[in-house]
Amino acid sequence: MSSAVHNLQQAICGEQQSLTQLLRQTKVIAVKLNLEDVEKWVDYELKGYPESVEPPRYREFSTAHLEVRNPVRGWDFAGNFELHLRAYQPIAEIENLSKGETLTMTLRKQVPVRDSLGGGMGSNWPQRVLIAGSEFKNILEAVKNELLQWTTELEKRGIKGEAMDFSDKEKQSASNQVFNIQKFTGILGNVQNSQVALYDYSSVQQLLVDHKIPKEDRRELEDIMDELKDAPSEKKPSLLKRGEDWIVKPRPPSSVRSPSSLSSSTVQICRRRLKMGVPR
Repeated sequence: MSSAVHNLQQAICGEQQSLTQLLRQTKVIAVKLNLEDVEKWVDYELKGYPESVEPPRYREFSTAHLEVRNPVRGWDFAGNFELHLRAYQPIAEIENLSKGETLTMTLRKQVPVRDSLGGGMGSNWPQRVLIAGSEFKNILEAVKNELLQWTTELEKRGIKGEAMDFSDKEKQSASNQVFNIQKFTGILGNVQNSQVALYDYSSVQQLLVDHKIPKEDRRELEDIMDELKDAPSEKKPSLLKRGEDWIVKPRPPSSVRSPSSLSSSTVQICRRRLKMGVPR
């Protein structure tokens, strides 16, 4: 008799079904086993990650080089430009991106460019970065590996789902175990050029107000983020360190109802505003 878990394993290894279809099968199993964390992870993969949730590290990809559009010659190579970003798109969109040999992405902010004579005219021309399609193929393979690992863990615990149905014993066994699907937390990866796009303080101000963070305390983060916008590259690491220290420092409750520290989701959002934007 076939089982839900075994059928999913076969589909993962068979390479006949799209990853979108595999994730839909995974969601059915997760719902039947009442595994809310797995179900949430699948939803993020299928629908895309919201701005407030940092995608897992396996969704990281890198740019290859920078091009500028010369008004006479068209697009010209302007130098190697390795930028580490994370993909927020639904997995179906990533599947489409993976089919291209080379992809392009427009930067949110111009990057300073110098020619061989030291001139900076290219800094004012349209710019784009190139990304190898294999970067997105790597994301797809990473998700498949996560799925295969998860089904293997289920099988080891005797959780199979014969005839697409799970017994009470299987459901209980699943609820008592923590399965190692990567969590969707953490900060943006190692971005190597902070001139691409910086978020501003206004995007997190209301969150801090909602958390009853005093005005004087909020102003400290505002000053750091304002200084980051125009700081020279050698000063940015120390400013980012100050911002990180501000985010994670403990805060004693005030006389009004107030948390002792920021919630984990607010910490993630504040951290991301200190760093760079990502393609959406």
